[in-house]
Amino acid sequence: MDSYFSAQELGTFAGITVATNVIVQFTKGIFKKRCKDYVIRIYTFFVAFVLSFVFIPHQNTLKDITLLMINSILICMASFGNYEMIKDTYRKKSTDEKHT
Repeated sequence: MDSYFSAQELGTFAGITVATNVIVQFTKGIFKKRCKDYVIRIYTFFVAFVLSFVFIPHQNTLKDITLLMINSILICMASFGNYEMIKDTYRKKSTDEKHT
């Protein structure tokens, strides 16, 4: 294994979702102290769009930019879904332990 991510892997839906999730999780502390939660969602969309724009082959047409925006919304939603699934799993576990 030469590297953790290659351009081919980042050009896939799963690759960009993982990269978006990692980038946002490590940098959201900057915004979390000063802004509300909706700013994190906008930031996540922005990160997903930039990664999609860079790593997904496209032509600079209106159709391709629109598709990149739609893909970025899906990537953003998947990224939040991953985080919420892990967060809720640990929250339920720790709450159940307190009641026993």
